[in-house]
Amino acid sequence: MDARGEAILPTESPPSTMPGTSKTNYGRPLWRGLSAAALLVGATTSVGFIGRGQLKLPDMVALYLLAITVSATIYGRGPSLLAAALSVLAYDFFFVPPIFTFAVSDLRHVVTFAVMFVVGLLISGLTLRVRKHEREARTREERTAALYALSQDLSEAEDEEAAASLFARRGKDTFDSNVTVFVFDGEGHLTARGSSLPAGVSTETDRRLLEDARARNLLASDGTSKVRGETAFIPLRAGTSALGALTFSPPVGPKTVEDVSFLEAFAQQGALALHRARLKQEAETAALRARSEEMKSALLSTVSHDLRTPLAAITGAATTLRDDPLPANGPERADLLDSICEEADRLDRLVRNLLDMTKVESGALHVKREWVPLEEIVGAALTRLEKALAGRPVRISLPTELPLLSVDPVLLEQVFVNLLENAVKYTPAKSPIDIQASVNRDQVVITVNDRGPGLPAGAESRLFEKFFRASPSAAPGAGLGLAICRGVVEAHGGAISAENRIGGGTSFIVALPLALNPPSVPADVDPAIRERAL
Repeated sequence: MDARGEAILPTESPPSTMPGTSKTNYGRPLWRGLSAAALLVGATTSVGFIGRGQLKLPDMVALYLLAITVSATIYGRGPSLLAAALSVLAYDFFFVPPIFTFAVSDLRHVVTFAVMFVVGLLISGLTLRVRKHEREARTREERTAALYALSQDLSEAEDEEAAASLFARRGKDTFDSNVTVFVFDGEGHLTARGSSLPAGVSTETDRRLLEDARARNLLASDGTSKVRGETAFIPLRAGTSALGALTFSPPVGPKTVEDVSFLEAFAQQGALALHRARLKQEAETAALRARSEEMKSALLSTVSHDLRTPLAAITGAATTLRDDPLPANGPERADLLDSICEEADRLDRLVRNLLDMTKVESGALHVKREWVPLEEIVGAALTRLEKALAGRPVRISLPTELPLLSVDPVLLEQVFVNLLENAVKYTPAKSPIDIQASVNRDQVVITVNDRGPGLPAGAESRLFEKFFRASPSAAPGAGLGLAICRGVVEAHGGAISAENRIGGGTSFIVALPLALNPPSVPADVDPAIRERAL
C-alpha cells in the first residue's frame, strides 16, 4: 500500500487474467496429482509383483523410474516427489529380500534406493524445467501475437476516437476484462474515447476514480498499474506527454515482472497510437489553417486588385461625364458610357464568381435538375457571350441522337460561360473555338477546344484549384472560374479535366452521367443548332 491506500502492482491482487498465466500443477488441483502419482506407483508395483518371475530387480528399478518420470511430466514436482518416495518404499517392501518387510539384507540395495530417489529428483527437476521453458515460450508467443495484433489494428485507425475504440476492444480480448480508454481533451478534462463496456453502461464511475487519482498525482507517474476497489488503471504516456489512462474492470492482476512488463508494453503501444493520431489531427488542422490563411491572402489580393481596377475605371469615366460638358450624342460620351457598362459587367462577374465559390466551398450549391437538351444550354451560353465572341469562329458539333440531360440548366450554363470566357482570355482574337459532344457508355462527354498557347507542364493537375492561374500576367481575372466549373460538374456527379491539344491549344473535357430513361427530344428544337458554325 502507498500512503493513500492504493495498491501498487505487482502485489497480491485478484486472480490473474494475464495471457499465458497458469495454475499450480499445470492447471490441476494438487490433490489430484498426488492421488494419480500414488495410483501410478501402485499400478507399477502390481505389474512388477505379478511378473516377478520374469522381471529382475533392475527391471523393477527401470519401471519405477518410468512412473516417476510420468508423474513429473504430467502432474508436476509434488506428485513426482511422492512417486519417488513411494517407489523406494514399494521396491524395498515388495521386491528386495526379505520381501514384505522394510529390512535390507544386502546393504548394496541401500545404494539402489538412494540412486532411485536422486534420479527421481533429477528427472522431476529436468522435466519441470522443460515444462517451464515451454510455458514461458508459449506465453511469450501469445503476448507477442497480442502486441502484433494490437499494432495491426491501431495502424488502421484514422483518428483518435477510432484508435481508442480499437485499443479498448483489443484490451478486452487480451485481458478478459472490460477496458475503457480515457484521454485528456483540449481543456484538460478526462473523456472516455473508447470502451468495451456493454452498451448502456456508464463510464462515469471510472472517470471519477481517475479524477481522484489525478488529484493525488497518480496519473503523472510512470506506467505502473494501480488497483483501487473493483477497478485497475494504468496511466497512458507518450514520452513526456500525459495522454490519459486505461481502466480495467474487473482488475487485471499481474503477478510476475514479465506480466507487468507485458501490461506496460500493451499500454505504451496504445498510448503511442493515440499520440500519433492526435499529432496527425493537429497537423491536419495546422495544414487547413495554413491553407485558409493562404486563401484569405489570395482572396484579399484578388479583391484588392480586381475590384479596384473596374471601380477606378467606372469612377474615372463617371467623373469625366460629370465634370466635362460633352455632347449628348457625341462619340466620346458613348465611349465613356460603354466603358462604365463593361467595367460594371466585369465587376458583376467577379462578385458572382466569389459568391458561387462560397456556395461550392460551403456545400450550399443545390442542383435543381431538369430535362434539357445540351444544345439549349450551349446556345444560352453563346448568347450571353455574343459580344465577347464577336469576330471569332465558334464551331459546334453535337450528335443528333444525343439524349436529354438531367441537369441544372442555370449552373451548367455558367460552366460553359466560364470555359468560353477562359478561352477568350488566353487565345488570339481570331482563333477558333470548337465545342463537341459524344456519348461514351453511360456518360456524355463534352469538349471545349481552343487554339491558344496550351498549358504549361504540370499545370493540368492544378488548373481547377482556387486562385490558380497558369499564366498570371496573360489576362485579368481572379482564378475562380475553373474552380467553379469543377464544383458544379462534381455536384452533378461528373468530372472535368484539361489537357494540351495536338497541334496547339487546350481541351477542356466535361463528363456528365446520363440518367436512365430520359424523355425524347422535343420535336420543335431547331436541328440546325446541333451542328453549326458561327
